[in-house]
Amino acid sequence: MNIMNIQGANNTGQRSTLDYSIVGCFTLILLLFILLLDAYEYVAVPGASHARNQLHQGLEGLTGMDILSKKEQVQLEVEVEEAITVVHEKKEEVEEIVKKVEEMEHELKPETAPATVEEQVEEKEKEEAIVEKTVEHELGIDKWCASCTWQNTGFTCEKRVSWLMERYHIDDVEAKEATLNQGCHTRRNLRAGQ
Repeated sequence: MNIMNIQGANNTGQRSTLDYSIVGCFTLILLLFILLLDAYEYVAVPGASHARNQLHQGLEGLTGMDILSKKEQVQLEVEVEEAITVVHEKKEEVEEIVKKVEEMEHELKPETAPATVEEQVEEKEKEEAIVEKTVEHELGIDKWCASCTWQNTGFTCEKRVSWLMERYHIDDVEAKEATLNQGCHTRRNLRAGQ
């Protein structure tokens, strides 16, 4: 009976290139997995934080975008939620005032009340425009410049607003409010002067 050796004819106890390749690939995969866990801050690899910081700085310099840690991401989400709340509350407050003014106007001058559906739709659109402009004015967004640099980075506040709108599916007023609170130096100075 003839038994064939899997490693080939060379039976001197040496490892084949395939064996070393498999061990090398497995080691590389394990190392990348550990570095991935370190990047997401699940484990701490000594020395990896310096390498990660250097890599982040290089990527941020090339792309002009921030790479956020988990803590920074949570803080950003909280700030976006606060901006949404502020805008929503201000909008409700202004809508209530506009509604009261409209009711008082219609009581004093009944002929100004909309009679047709078209007039009602037109009045509703006017009210929404008034509410939007008033909310923007109350929050200081009406002086939005869009071209100032956000947090001394390589991009503008307008670019930051676009990113927030896309990332968190919020409207432009909410994104502008969040940007003003997060790092728009020009707007922060204007708000402080109000």
